[in-house]
Amino acid sequence: MKKLFLLKADFEDKNRADGKKYFCPDCVLIEGLLSFYPRLRNELEVTYVDFARPRKVLVDLVGEANQSCPVLVLEDGTFINEPNEIIQHLTDKHQIGYSH
Repeated sequence: MKKLFLLKADFEDKNRADGKKYFCPDCVLIEGLLSFYPRLRNELEVTYVDFARPRKVLVDLVGEANQSCPVLVLEDGTFINEPNEIIQHLTDKHQIGYSH
């Protein structure tokens, strides 16, 4: 099964001293797609990871240099970590609507 990794919402960035809560805009884009096509949650293993690095589960799967989110890890171990490419893959392989 393909594995989709997204950052958890309302994270703090310890590199900033502002105490603000943040979200990842690219992850929100993919989360919105999941809300439009809820069946994708049955077709993908969706995992939410913490903002803090290292993100061990991602390091183990795709390497330390590729632990940014969102990332879609395919069954063969290859991965896609660009949001528009993830959307295109889901359109092509999971028969969701086309972006317009």
